[in-house]
Amino acid sequence: MQVTIIDFEKILYNNIAISIIAPGLNGYFQILENHDSFISILSNGWIKLNKSFNDKILKIPINGGFLRVKNNFVIVIL
Repeated sequence: MQVTIIDFEKILYNNIAISIIAPGLNGYFQILENHDSFISILSNGWIKLNKSFNDKILKIPINGGFLRVKNNFVIVIL
C-alpha cells in the first residue's frame, strides 16, 4: 500500500509499506494491505512502518494527528 506521512514542515515518508502500526486514542492499531476505509485521530506515540518482510521497522515519533485509509492509500497528517 502507498503511505504518505506529512507534517507542517515537510513530507516525512512517501513510499510503500506492508504494515503500519499507529497510536489511536484508545491504543495502538495496525493497518495491513486491503484494509477497509478508515479514519482515526492519532495520539502521542510512534508510527511504525514495515516496508517489507526483510526490512527493519521504521519508527517515527508523533504528537497526535489524523490517519486515513482508502483503496490501499494511507495518508497521515501530523
